[in-house]
Order: sequence, then C-alpha cells, then structure tokens
Amino acid sequence: MTTFYICRHGQTQYNQQGRLSGWTDTPLTDEGVRNAQSTVSKLKGLHFDRIISSDLGRAFVTAYLITRGLGIDTEIERNQALREVSYGDLAGMETAKATAEYGVDKITDYIAPKGESLAQMQARVIELINRLADHNPGQTILLTSHEGVISAINTYFSGTDLGTHMDTKSYPHDYVGKFTLENGQIVSFADYTGE
Repeated sequence: MTTFYICRHGQTQYNQQGRLSGWTDTPLTDEGVRNAQSTVSKLKGLHFDRIISSDLGRAFVTAYLITRGLGIDTEIERNQALREVSYGDLAGMETAKATAEYGVDKITDYIAPKGESLAQMQARVIELINRLADHNPGQTILLTSHEGVISAINTYFSGTDLGTHMDTKSYPHDYVGKFTLENGQIVSFADYTGE
C-alpha cells in the first residue's frame, strides 16, 4: 500500500480573475502564498519519502513554499502527468463564460479546441499514481497539483462522474486530501486537516 497526500496550488491571478488556467500559468497572488502557509500547518509532523509536483509553475512554487515551510529540503520532482486539464484555446477565458458557452466543467468527454477532455486528464493522472504505487510500496508521497486532478482522483475512488463532480464541488486553495492505493485500487480518499 502507498499513501498519498495531495495539495492544491495556492490562488493565482487567473483564479482571482475567474479565468480558466489549464496549462497556462499566472503567478501566485499574496493570498496564494498564504494558502501555501496554511497547507504547511496541516502537514506538520508528517514524513514524506518523495515530493512530486505538477510541472506548471503555480504548483511547483506552492510545493516549494510547502516543503521549505516544513523544513524539508528534498528534491521536488516535476511531473507533467499531474497537470490540470488542458483547456486549449479556451485558456484565459472567463470561467463563467466558458462554462455557459461550452460546458467546460460539466461534460466529462468534452474536448476544448486544441485541448483535452476531463476523461483524458483523469486517465493520465490515474496511470501515474498507479505507477508510483507500484514502484513505492509502503512509502508516503506528497503531490502538489490542481483542482481538476484532485477531482479526478476523488471520482475515480468514488465511481462518480468527473464532470458532474467538478460542476458541484470545489476545493479551496489550501486543500489537502489523503488517499491510499493498493493493487491498482484507491482504497480510501478523504479530506485531510491534520492529525
């Protein structure tokens, strides 16, 4: 069994402006830095064998702030499979407009122009965590990623529709989830607020 903790990146300028980010990066806001500090308080006292972040800047900077806040100087590995869904040509569009006109966060199989579907994103995320579990039995891994990725893992565990989930549930920027994976199955998934 492998244990994972997954954190959402801190608030960014696009988040603040209500715009789709996807694979487009904007910097963390001051609130985003505070989000990372809040995450540190939830993770204090835990040991991590590996630290892996989405390769997008907002997640990597958040991972850096979290690990340094915890006094961990372990290398932060970057992995493209932990990226948010690609919104392609819709990146930067106001989220409300993209949802109203294209159903971006509601339809699991919708593919944005030059982007990918939520289902495609979920498949690459699950493939990665299965591979990580296979190669790291008995270890604890910290992931820093995105709201869509957290939703993808949660719905894979619960067997619910990813698009519906993303339309009805949101995760704060200091969110931490904990899940365990064994024999290719997520055997638990829960919000984590500290022990």
